[in-house]
Amino acid sequence: MCVIVNDASCLIDLRKGGLIAVICNLPHRLVVPLPIRASEVLDFSDQQWQHLDAQGLITHDLTPAEVAHAFALKQKHRALSANDCFCLATALANRGILLTGDALLRRVGTEKGLRVHGVLWIIDELAVAGACAASLLVEALRAWRSDSTVFLPQHEISKRFESLAARL
Repeated sequence: MCVIVNDASCLIDLRKGGLIAVICNLPHRLVVPLPIRASEVLDFSDQQWQHLDAQGLITHDLTPAEVAHAFALKQKHRALSANDCFCLATALANRGILLTGDALLRRVGTEKGLRVHGVLWIIDELAVAGACAASLLVEALRAWRSDSTVFLPQHEISKRFESLAARL
């Protein structure tokens, strides 16, 4: 079972797609660094957090060594946010997959030897695992396609939409 470290942008997009309730159905350990969970960017309700916690989401309180590593990463990669660096340090410490939609964080994570994916990979994983109904995945893709604040490649959304819609 691998660890997937979630950044704020992916959690926001997963919620917008109506997938936040099913991501813990994946056969992976889902982790969110504590600073990300505490971020005002994530305006999840207490009920949403409690549901995720009950489903197995792990909130990771970084160790002093991980915090120091995050600060070192921030010094080296100044364009990354502090929260990006907390995600990166957590993924590196856990030898996990970094789930992000941020291009710079993707590049740095890849350079550090991490597997890096975004929310479309989550769609693929949910579909392969049969972790939710295909109709829910189609609705997520439809929501992302029509949301101007979700920055995903339209051709990749369309490809998955067509494949999943054919199963309905």
